[in-house]
Amino acid sequence: MKHLRKWGIPVLTGLVVLAALLLPERISALRDRQTLGALHTVPLAEEDLTVREISLPEKLELLAQAILDPDLEVFSTTQPLPLPGEPGAEQAEETFFKSVEYLADWNVLPESFDLDTLEFQSGSRAVYVRSDGYQSASMLYLQGATGNRDSFWIVVDEETGLPVWIDCSLRSVPAKSLLSGEELGARFLDGLGLEVQQRGPNVWEIDGAGGLMYSARVESGYGRISVEPLGFMDDFDQGEGDSSDAPMAEIW
Repeated sequence: MKHLRKWGIPVLTGLVVLAALLLPERISALRDRQTLGALHTVPLAEEDLTVREISLPEKLELLAQAILDPDLEVFSTTQPLPLPGEPGAEQAEETFFKSVEYLADWNVLPESFDLDTLEFQSGSRAVYVRSDGYQSASMLYLQGATGNRDSFWIVVDEETGLPVWIDCSLRSVPAKSLLSGEELGARFLDGLGLEVQQRGPNVWEIDGAGGLMYSARVESGYGRISVEPLGFMDDFDQGEGDSSDAPMAEIW
C-alpha cells in the first residue's frame, strides 16, 4: 500500500502529461483522416459539363483558318492512316470509297467515269483545335487512283463522312463530259447541304462560316476538278485575297 501511494501519484501524473501531449495530435490526425477520406463534391453548372458540337460550316471555318492563316491560334496535329494491307486500313478505305459515292450521288463526277477501277492509296488524319474554346474538327486526307492515271485527293469530315474539299484529275474522262466550274461548285455545295451566297461565277460564301469563301475550278486539259476553300470575305474586301493564292492539292 505504501508502494502504491509512493508510485501511484507520479505514474498518474505522467499519464496525464502524456495524454496532454499526444491526444491533441491523435485527435487532429483522426479528424484529418475523416475529412480527407470523405467524398467532397462541388456542384457544376450544366454549361461547364457540355462540349458544344459545332456545325459543318464552323468546321470548314476552322479548317480554313488553320490552312490559310497560320498566324491564328488554331492548333493542329496529324498522323498517317494505315496503308492498304496493313491492320486497320479497312476503315480508311471504306471512308474513301464512301466519299467518292457521295460525289457520284451529287452528280459531281461524270457518268462515264468508271468507279470500279478506283483504288485507295493512302491517307492521314488532321485534328484542328481552336485555342479560345472547345471547338475542334477532325479531317481525313485521303488519296486514290486508277490504272488510267485518274487521281482523287479528298478531304473528309471524319464525324459525318462527307467530302468537304476535292482536287481530282479525271484523265480518262472526255473533256466534253466535265461540268463547268459553276455547275461543279453548285452541285458540290448543295450536296453538303450548305446555305451559300454566290459571289462570282465560281465563288460562293458559306453561311455561318465567318465569311469563308469556296471556289470551284475545272481544267479540261487533263480533267482536273476542284472545289476548295479560297479565303475569307474580309480579306477580299481589303484587297488581300487572290484566287491564285488558294491552296491547291498536288497534281499527279
